[in-house]
Amino acid sequence: MDTAVITTGGLGTRLLTYTKSNPKTMLPLYEKSHDQSQDPLLRPLIEIIFENLFNHGFRKFCFIVGTKTQDSIFKQMLPDPDYIRLLKKRNIAVDKRFIKTLTKQYSQMNKCKIKWISQSSPMGFGHALLSASKFVGKDNFILHAGDAYFPTTDFIPKMIEKFERYDPSVMLLLQRKKLLKGYGIAQIKRSENQNIVYDVQEKPKKPLSNLAILPLYLFKSDIFDSLRKTSKGYNCELQVTDAIKTSINSNKKVIGEIYEKKHWFDIGSPENYFKALTYSYKISN
Repeated sequence: MDTAVITTGGLGTRLLTYTKSNPKTMLPLYEKSHDQSQDPLLRPLIEIIFENLFNHGFRKFCFIVGTKTQDSIFKQMLPDPDYIRLLKKRNIAVDKRFIKTLTKQYSQMNKCKIKWISQSSPMGFGHALLSASKFVGKDNFILHAGDAYFPTTDFIPKMIEKFERYDPSVMLLLQRKKLLKGYGIAQIKRSENQNIVYDVQEKPKKPLSNLAILPLYLFKSDIFDSLRKTSKGYNCELQVTDAIKTSINSNKKVIGEIYEKKHWFDIGSPENYFKALTYSYKISN
């Protein structure tokens, strides 16, 4: 599996006024320096997501961006040799680690096939995913929300190995939680060492289980057929969870992987972003 879809086109209204001109995924988090420096780097979340997926073998990336905020992503992510030359011309020792980090990122970007898809207005997580169907083609792929911060991603290769072994149409990342408001919910049963997902709900008022669906998924390309067959749901938008339910109702195999780690963060609110920023600083020192 080497294809990734990363969604960044939401309005991010809970983080206004910052998100008027910047997407949530451009919020910075701390990361260990790529050299011997004891000082952590401060990097936009989208850089961290991209580099993590690149390090796990992904080489085809589709970024879904909003037209109002896409320029800040382009300026940050696209290779900029003039900026590297400017830093080198300054000839300041502390700049060397930034030059190294940016040069590495640009090298990675140049090794990838990248597609940028602009949305003038967000119409749901499912609509954003559906816009990537032509790019994905028949590939199996990962869908990663651009506002989800996973401090460690060693679980991703394990998910891919199980996806290839058990051959489902969909693989969900699930976490048992006490507070379930705002999450899609999955119900599972054990069968042949697999967590078979037999029902899902999109942000229900009365959840039928304590298994929250986290914003990272593995899909076969037939999810796009399910999206086209699915009506608008929560918030009058096309939702990925509802398309997964369509897949289940069509007898497609859907399995779940339990996220055993304690920490991950949806940075879509000021409180959650502060928690993510604080935790990222803690683990980068």
